[in-house]
Order: sequence, then C-alpha cells, then structure tokens
Amino acid sequence: MKKIMNQLIQLQDLCFTLDEQKALTTKTHLKDLEESIHTLTSGLPADLAKLFQELINHYATAVVPMAKGICTGCGMAVPTILAYEVQVGEKINRCPRCTRIIYYRESLPRQIKRLSVPHSVKPNAGLDRFSASRLMIPELEGNDREAVLTEMTQLLAAQGYIEKPERLLEAALSRESIVPTAIEHSLAFPHVRGVEGGGLIFACGVKKNGIAFGAPKGQLTRIFFFIVIPLAASAFYLQLITGLMESFREAPARDKLLECKTPEKMWQVLNNLTKKTFP
Repeated sequence: MKKIMNQLIQLQDLCFTLDEQKALTTKTHLKDLEESIHTLTSGLPADLAKLFQELINHYATAVVPMAKGICTGCGMAVPTILAYEVQVGEKINRCPRCTRIIYYRESLPRQIKRLSVPHSVKPNAGLDRFSASRLMIPELEGNDREAVLTEMTQLLAAQGYIEKPERLLEAALSRESIVPTAIEHSLAFPHVRGVEGGGLIFACGVKKNGIAFGAPKGQLTRIFFFIVIPLAASAFYLQLITGLMESFREAPARDKLLECKTPEKMWQVLNNLTKKTFP
C-alpha cells in the first residue's frame, strides 16, 4: 500500500509540474511529463485513478499529508483512530471533512509567520502581499544550484519566515530533480509546495554573471524567485509565477533589476515593474 501511496504523491507532483510548464509557456518537457503521468495513472487501480482525478479537479490537491494529527488540506483534526491508521499506512485513508487522500509524513517544512502590517495601515497591495525588501538579495554568492538555493532558504529563515531551512532546501532540490524551474530570459522559479502554515511568500535573488540552473539550450540563469507555497495556495501560485514571468520577459526590465546594488533598490524596482501585473 505504501508503494501505491508513493505513486499517488509522485503523480500529483507531476501534475503540478505539468501545470507549471504550461503556465510558463514552455513546451520543453510537456511530452515527457504527459507520458510519465499516463504511465503512473495506468499503474494504479482503476477506481483509485478515478478518485485521484476527481479530487485534483475539485481541489487542485488530491493527496495531502497529515501533520501533527491535522489534515493539511482542510485543517481538520483527524480522529485518533484514523490518525493511527494513516500513520500505519496499510490502506488508503481519506479525510472525513474534505475527502482528500491523506498520508503520514513525520514533518513538513514550516512557515512560522506571514507578511503583515499594523492594523492602522492599509491592507497590503501589489507584491507587498508576497514579499518585502528584506527578502531581496542583490548579489547571490553561490555559483551552483544548491549554493543559490541554500542562500535563499537561509535568508527566509534568518528573517523569521521559515524554520529548519535545511528541510526546505531538501524539498526545493527534490522539486528541481523532477524538471528544472529555470526558463528562458535568465529567469528561474524554484519553489517548495505544501509548506505547513503561513502564506504564499517569495525571496528574490540576482546573480549578475549567471549560473547553470537547467535552463533550455544551456542558457545561464541570473534572476531567481524562490517561492514558498502553503497547501492552501497550491493553485494561486501559478498566477504569481505567470505574472512575474510576464513582467520580466523583456530584457530592459531584467536589466533594471540586475543593476540594483541594494535590497531596497531591488524591491523598489520590482514593485515598479509589476504594478500592472499585481495592482
């Protein structure tokens, strides 16, 4: 049964990745992803494959972990007996409230605070909903994929947004192993989905000389948006990625960001260039 559950988790990851590739208007990996999805789906019992499709069409997530006795899909406390069965993992279990398939994971990457402003200040608008100047890195020091992602996860941890950055790094590298998140135009959107708690948030880093990050045709990547995605935002983050990509599709926009020397200037430029995309 654990083998089937792993198939379901992998299938969901591939479905998410396929949606990402479509959102990024790149056809590089579509055929391979579609074939992998078909192969995994064909290997499941017919009734389970049907259930998976129905759930993912309805919720965007069909399979969710149980963390500390809570269904991370809907936030319901799982009954004690069911929680034990989920942990044992001898059969497929579903949340009584949202009906998603739930599985046991010892721990999840965890976001420990949201972006916030005082009650006396107007609610966040634009990119203020997702990031801040303190999450900008005008010159990344790393020279490879792991070093860059390490630097960005450590920044998120140092600013108090996540705990245990090594766990977040592991999840980000695992995601990159499926299909690289680097695209054309020197952009990459590394991310971790399914984080416990918090809200959608991203850090932005720049590597002016560029590094190999898996972009098509061996292109170097210079601008990185590292996105932390709680389960509740599993669908919306595609809009964030698409909006950022559209804002930096043209070279003059990217050049303005690459020229920044301070986090404050990066944040100002980023906001100016995305005003139409994120009003």
